[in-house]
Amino acid sequence: MKQNLIVAAILLLVIGMISAEEVMYKVSVGPGGGIFKTGGVYDYWAMGTTYGGLAKFGITKDLEVGIQGCYSYTYPGDNIDIFPFLLRNSETQAIYPHTAFHPPGNSFKYRIEDGETTGTTSYSERARFTMKTHDNMPFRLEFIPIELFFQWRSFTHTLFNPYLQFGAGVVMWSVKDDNTKDLIEVADIRNEYTFQQTDSIPANRLNWADYKGRHFHALFGFGFEVFPVEQVGIDVGFRGYYPFQDEFADYTLDTLAGIFELSGRLNFYYGGVRDTDKDGVVNKDDQCPDTPFGALVDEFGCPIDSDGDAVYDGLDQCPNTPIDAIVDAVGCPSDGDGDAVYDGIDKCPDTPPGAKVDDTGCPVDSDKDGVPDHSDNCPNTPRGALVDQNGCPFDGDGDGVYDGIDKCPNTPMGTQVNEYGCPQIKADSDGDGVTDDLDRCPDTPRGTRVDEHGCPLDSDKDQVPDYKDKCPKTPEGCIVDEFGCPVDGDNDGVCDGMDKCPNTPDGVEVKEDGCPKAKKLKKGESIRVKVYFETAKWDITYQGAKDLQEALRILKAYPEMRVMIEGHTDSRGSDEYNRELSIKRSKSVKSWLVSQGIASSRLETVGYGETRPVDTNESPDGRANNRRIEFRCIEHCAEEIEVEEE
Repeated sequence: MKQNLIVAAILLLVIGMISAEEVMYKVSVGPGGGIFKTGGVYDYWAMGTTYGGLAKFGITKDLEVGIQGCYSYTYPGDNIDIFPFLLRNSETQAIYPHTAFHPPGNSFKYRIEDGETTGTTSYSERARFTMKTHDNMPFRLEFIPIELFFQWRSFTHTLFNPYLQFGAGVVMWSVKDDNTKDLIEVADIRNEYTFQQTDSIPANRLNWADYKGRHFHALFGFGFEVFPVEQVGIDVGFRGYYPFQDEFADYTLDTLAGIFELSGRLNFYYGGVRDTDKDGVVNKDDQCPDTPFGALVDEFGCPIDSDGDAVYDGLDQCPNTPIDAIVDAVGCPSDGDGDAVYDGIDKCPDTPPGAKVDDTGCPVDSDKDGVPDHSDNCPNTPRGALVDQNGCPFDGDGDGVYDGIDKCPNTPMGTQVNEYGCPQIKADSDGDGVTDDLDRCPDTPRGTRVDEHGCPLDSDKDQVPDYKDKCPKTPEGCIVDEFGCPVDGDNDGVCDGMDKCPNTPDGVEVKEDGCPKAKKLKKGESIRVKVYFETAKWDITYQGAKDLQEALRILKAYPEMRVMIEGHTDSRGSDEYNRELSIKRSKSVKSWLVSQGIASSRLETVGYGETRPVDTNESPDGRANNRRIEFRCIEHCAEEIEVEEE
């Protein structure tokens, strides 16, 4: 295996040497170090450390081949209490604490505070991602990967160079005692899972094996390299290793899906061709050897100027400048008058600030009267009218037709004129007795009574003229339909427009302003109702129903309001009896209200018994006052409604 790798490396290097005369750099070596992390379904290894190096050889300008290797190690993570394999020292044969058989199935042993191993928990719940090292497991996992790789990247930008890397190789791994560096042995019980309890496997069937192995792997990586000085690069990269494991490695490394490395290297380059102006084109092919650093060049090494402003791409901070615009040293155009048309293109470079301009930078004159919009106080002057310095038209004879358009410019004041400014014969087109020059409603139907302005009369001022009004005596302020008749949206007898409560529910008695006569409760406010109940009973009697009418009217008048129905008793009887009686009576009232069409969701009940008297319990009248039902508003009360309306 080692001989094959050496032969392959030599062949790649020979091929590279034959075809690598035009590469930027021929040979490079680089030491480095970083961190790595194993990845798997069950992850119980901490973040590890890696050290290594590489040697590369340029094949083409953009492709390198190389060999790299590293030494990496990590420790068990703190996310487990018991390492899931039974381990012992290969020299002393001593079994390591905190190690146990790899359990069958998906169970996992754990440790409680006194140190004893009891019970199981899900393996997948315990073996999760971790970075911190376990304090009580003195052994570590070592990796030594070696691989051949190809690296592609472009040296077009010599300051910052991204790259891709792919290859393959072999990795040697082992688990060793962290103190003595002795190799550790692992109990291989893959064939012993037929036992009911792994703890009962006989010692002679533990199948101790060296905890080490070797397998092939694939490599993929990416990163970037920065060149602070020529031929010295600082390389920061991420690499992933995909293993092709044998059965032993697959068992003892337990679902290892890959290794992920983040590392940095310091690469030293030797040989290759020169690129004096660092534009990515070697000197012998560079037709423009003095290109400023940072400028983008073509295949011949000559700088590109896409917008033709004499500032090269890569140095041009405004790469899409319009042709003919004047630019500064970094390629950005100037705009001296701030009209968004660049100097060099602007045909009117002294336009006042704020003036609207056209594509050439000259002020816009929308009405074509010779006065630009920013100075025009009359921007909609008709075409052909004579205007003053402010753009406003003249009307010498005051007939409403501007000079320049007026074909009869000396018409006497007050004369009715046509569109050309010439006098016209007075007419009465609609025959309402008001000539067209005075008629504000020139299309009134014949025979309609009109006022002095020729407009139909509207006696009740409802915006529907009398000749169309089927309800000519509508009270002022009412909203009317197209026929002049009042609209009453809630059918409460008060027309919309005068109705201060336009959405009163059907059947609710209202005042003259259209609002319910029932009282609107504020939040926390209540009404007291003396409901007649027979002694020690809670059924609603005929008299009780009459007593509840006021509360029913309020609830119907305000369908959004929610109330608490509170039951109260006098002090006769035990506290518990009175409380239960008050609860039953409040619920009985609720049921009666629901039967009257009130939604159950609007009603809450509570019983206070004798705890909240409003009068003395020492007299019959006082006790009668204490035997009551109170309706207390708890939601959508008066002040809440007013706030919402505001």
